[in-house]
Formats: sequence, structure tokens, C-alpha cells
Amino acid sequence: MVAAGLACAALLAGCPRKQPPVTVPRPPVQPQTAEAARGAVVAYLRHLYAGDHAAAHAMLSAESRRRHPLDEFTRQAKEGMTYFNLSSASVKFTGPQRAEVTLAVESDPATATILAVREEGAWRVVYVRGRPSFPYPS
Repeated sequence: MVAAGLACAALLAGCPRKQPPVTVPRPPVQPQTAEAARGAVVAYLRHLYAGDHAAAHAMLSAESRRRHPLDEFTRQAKEGMTYFNLSSASVKFTGPQRAEVTLAVESDPATATILAVREEGAWRVVYVRGRPSFPYPS
């Protein structure tokens, strides 16, 4: 019996083993959920409020970053700030990769809508006109 067990072990040792598949880590992809779109806009505004203009700029869409280089963006951000009630953010999807995030302006009955788009697996803010803290998408 011991001899049979050794024979089986020797036979199995000579067989090639199936290797597990290699997994390559990927950057996390934000889901297309209202919470993810809301979170991106709120994070963008928090960076602005904290004076971290580079981090806020990095959260802009590719076209918005092209239109507003970091030095211009920083200068505009320092010219004035609109503050929003960040807990008031609501989301409406306007396309498979587009969401409008509406927030209440602090100390004012007005609201504003910030457009977010999904690019490269992340939600990004669209800023064409206006100010960094009150971006207009067109």
C-alpha cells in the first residue's frame, strides 16, 4: 500500500500543474451611481474650499483641464468663491455618462447645477465658463 502511494505521488509530481491566472491590478472604477457622481462633485468643491486648487483641477474633465490650465484655474478660484450646502446635493442622470448634480447655495434660496461626466472610469466636473466654484458647462 505504501508502495502504491509512492507510485501515485511520483506520477503526480511529473505532471505539469495548472497555474492560476495572473491578475493585473487596475485602478478602481467608480460605478455609475448617483452616490459616485455626487461624491465626485462634493470632493471637487471641498478641494476648492480647502484651497487645494491642484486637486480640484485634477477632478475636471479633460476638455475642462485643456480650456483652463492650472495657473489660470488657481487665479480664478482665488477671485471669488460660491459656497454650497454640500449635504443638499441631488443627482439626475442626463445620459449614460452624464449627471447633473444640484446643490443649494449657502445663505441663499438659490440652487446651482454642476455637470459631471464619466471619463476613464471616474466622474469629473465640467467647467467651461463661470468660476471654478460655480462652473457652467457651456
